[in-house]
Amino acid sequence: MSQINLERVIMKKGIIVITLATLVGCAAAPSSIQPASVSRIPYTTMACRNVEMLLAQEISNLEGLSGEQRASRNWVLALSLLIIPRIGALTDNQEDEIAQSKGKIIAMQDEFTRRCLDDD
Repeated sequence: MSQINLERVIMKKGIIVITLATLVGCAAAPSSIQPASVSRIPYTTMACRNVEMLLAQEISNLEGLSGEQRASRNWVLALSLLIIPRIGALTDNQEDEIAQSKGKIIAMQDEFTRRCLDDD
């Protein structure tokens, strides 16, 4: 293998490593974001109908946040691959909000299941 070919192989491998490193810095997929720990205490004295209504609203909120996160992730991937590596730091990222929303949903579902399903 000639020196020029060896340099090209090394350069290609370097580009692959840089691309992979760039992708690691991207916004997380909504499904991979772990829920935050949220207390269910605020829901313990709430009427079951109100818990159910808040739960539906939070599920809708999570769907919206997840859509925004997917859009951000797609933009980061496209910009990182095509234009500017590490641009992900400049895009909106809803990871904290998604984690909180998932935590609220779990807390409300737990409280609703514990208290409200027996009332029906």
